[in-house]
Amino acid sequence: MKVSEIMTENPVTVDPESTAKDAAKIMKEENLGTVLVAEGARLEGIVTDRQIAIKVVASEKDPKVTRVSEFMTKDPITVSPDMEIEEVSRIIGDNGIRRVPVVQSERLIGIISAADIADHARDCNICIENLLNEVAKAGR
Repeated sequence: MKVSEIMTENPVTVDPESTAKDAAKIMKEENLGTVLVAEGARLEGIVTDRQIAIKVVASEKDPKVTRVSEFMTKDPITVSPDMEIEEVSRIIGDNGIRRVPVVQSERLIGIISAADIADHARDCNICIENLLNEVAKAGR
């Protein structure tokens, strides 16, 4: 199965100049723990609720003025829509990540998560093993 078959198209994004507060508000409205940072269709980074909590709030920075470009993960790992799910599950497991932007010709087109793969993994032993590796790394 290919990434394009189970990815979420048109993922939620924020501009690099958006503030941590803007990103958190979107996360709340959309019930997400991650938003992608993009300028137009070009992926610039990824921001998680944990980054906002640790790199902004716990560091006593003002979320109203702190730009996501200041604390986002720059150049995140990406996958292409024609990759096999088994390969993506290995990337997720090897890198201890839960979500991966989908990029084609330098253009952001979607996002795929460990949860998306878990739904598929019910019938894929390789995917289950790779996802279990990701969960084990997250617990360290």
